[in-house]
Amino acid sequence: MEEKMDLTRRGFIGTAAAVLGMGALSATGALTGCAPQPGGDSGSSGTSDKLAPARELNPQEDYTAFTTDFSALFQPLKIGSLTLKNRIVKSPAGSDTWVPEGDVLNDNFLDYYESFAAGGAALVFTESSIGQYIGIDVAQHKGTGWFGARLDKAAELLGPVVERVHKHDCYIGFQLAGPGGVGGFDFSAVSVEDIHWIQQIMTDTAVAYKKAGFDVCELHCAAQQLLNTLMTPRNNSRTDMYAADTVENRTRFTCELIKMIKEACGADYPIQILMNAVEENDQAIGDNDGFLTLDNCIENAKAFEAAGADSLYLRLNVPGLHISQFAPDLMFSGYKCEGLSGYGARFDYSQHFGGALNGQYSGCAILLKACAEFKKNLDISVSCAGYMDPRTAPDLMNNAIANGEIDYLMITRPLTVDPELPNKLQNGKHDEIAPCCRCMHCHNKGGPDGSGPERCRVNAVTQHAYTELMPEGYELLPAEKSKKVMVIGGGPGGMEAARIAAKRGHVVTLYEKDSTLGGLVKTAHSFKGDHERLGDLISYLTRQQEVNGVTVKTGTEVDASMIKTEQPDAVIIAVGGLRESKLSSSGAVSVIGLDDVASSEIGETVVICGAGAQAIDLALYLLAQGKKVQMVHGGSRKDIDKEQSMWVRTYVRPQLFSQGVKIWNSASVESVNEEGLMIVDQMGSSVTLECDTVIECYDMVPNTSLFDEIKDGFETFAVGDCGAPFNIADAILAGNLAARKI
Repeated sequence: MEEKMDLTRRGFIGTAAAVLGMGALSATGALTGCAPQPGGDSGSSGTSDKLAPARELNPQEDYTAFTTDFSALFQPLKIGSLTLKNRIVKSPAGSDTWVPEGDVLNDNFLDYYESFAAGGAALVFTESSIGQYIGIDVAQHKGTGWFGARLDKAAELLGPVVERVHKHDCYIGFQLAGPGGVGGFDFSAVSVEDIHWIQQIMTDTAVAYKKAGFDVCELHCAAQQLLNTLMTPRNNSRTDMYAADTVENRTRFTCELIKMIKEACGADYPIQILMNAVEENDQAIGDNDGFLTLDNCIENAKAFEAAGADSLYLRLNVPGLHISQFAPDLMFSGYKCEGLSGYGARFDYSQHFGGALNGQYSGCAILLKACAEFKKNLDISVSCAGYMDPRTAPDLMNNAIANGEIDYLMITRPLTVDPELPNKLQNGKHDEIAPCCRCMHCHNKGGPDGSGPERCRVNAVTQHAYTELMPEGYELLPAEKSKKVMVIGGGPGGMEAARIAAKRGHVVTLYEKDSTLGGLVKTAHSFKGDHERLGDLISYLTRQQEVNGVTVKTGTEVDASMIKTEQPDAVIIAVGGLRESKLSSSGAVSVIGLDDVASSEIGETVVICGAGAQAIDLALYLLAQGKKVQMVHGGSRKDIDKEQSMWVRTYVRPQLFSQGVKIWNSASVESVNEEGLMIVDQMGSSVTLECDTVIECYDMVPNTSLFDEIKDGFETFAVGDCGAPFNIADAILAGNLAARKI
């Protein structure tokens, strides 16, 4: 018996929730027919046929309920001598905004940090780029690097950012880490005399920051930083008083440092400890000798509190992929892939990490349960990393504070996307907050080759302000003259173009041939699921049309004659790219396109032509249905999933391979025969890939026919996949830049 799911094209592409909300879609595959049930064979006997079906790994729950007024989030909080006006703090993550210009902090850096304070955050931590990672030469006992050698100039160097943040009734903090960075310092070879000197220069640095006006110091005791490696027996081989054999010894360095800073800066000077809440080996799951448990870490925290620490900021610790420690939601990248290690295996959150993690919220609030355990054992304030986004999870975040599970939110990505998040929440404008998509472009160095700055998928200003693309910086300049603007296409590029053009003062009409806005983001949402919050992105950009006075006309296909009739001053064309087809069905082997997946019957063995982001998303989706998948890719291995951030690729690709997916790189498709798809592999050999279904999902190509028809008569721009197909981030950036030029 074969059970078929009735998925209409509209239901699959346009209404992703109808697909994604079905409990039957488990990672073991629910669209493959009726599996034999235990005990169903009349010839079986005994008790073995009573076994329950295997449980789903890391089952998910909805975490987006919104019934709160955020009252707990906007209560004041005491951290040491400080009284925060609310519970939203910008964490000390990097930004790529700081480039030394002599001894001057540049405008990009200053505007970037002021934006968080102006947007309503109560406390803003600056990043490591300006010297928190002290450059020191232990052998010569001297400071090095930009900041390490300039402690006497701290007030002069750092005063401008302090002034910018303070003028918005916001505190400013800095992060202080030991020498060597991640895994770059052999502490076992350091003498006790040198240890004391390291502590002294770190104390001197804290004093310098205080003189510059910084209000709070965070000690980096997490990850593979020095102050954490001392606490882990797998890293610390010392046998003296700084060994890792007892709680007193493994916390001694940090406890002594806390006391030294308090003595030098004042007993009331707040110190926050960034530390691990629990550890697990991601490179070899289960091999955890020398790793700290939740109880071990709570013991460490008690020692820090006794030494004078005022607050804790908790993270995970995994040795392989450092980014999991502050962005653990990456472990949930890909459809039905919850728990990815990045090494082809998956965590079971009910057991790994000592069962201390909340693995049911797609990476959101993953440390909430662990935080609650710390709170039971400590009197000081506690927060944690892990996508603590009050826009995405309003009730979850507000109630966690109201119920005493955590005291405040440490966030960066949601604030980078929309620095005004705190003010918008407080003013009842939740639906006007730009959503973080957890795409991790903000920690991605450009494209597949790893070059270029970090950026944001949704906020085009991030990392583009003060560049050749956006020399005006963070300010959106009003138009010199209001113009009539037509925007053709309601995908992300078109909606962003309409939003920016209207905000600048133009009269904008947005046309979309479908009945709803969203473009290919709707398709992407169907295959990706809810993890990247693409439904939120569509809702936000749709709402922005209303907020900014854009006239929206759906169900309207625009051609050149209509544009000539309307006689606009400027036209922005965002009609999307084109999909090529190279193959035809043959006998039992069917050939379909990506747009036909919803309305077609998919066989059990599938070959996907293409290995870009859309093809990879489709492969993960089909794997979750129990299909066997191969892929044919004309590019090289480094180009697989190239439109995604390097971090999403890092987690997703090993998962594909671990499920048996073969990607034929540098190969070309030839034809379809009775057995499957004929290709020529990278060695020049002809190979037939046996399959039931071939899905063509090649990289899109430009679609400029409308642009070419009207470009000579109007001020015209082609944005997004229409002009240069790549990804959502590029489409939004192109739309933003085009609207700034009108």
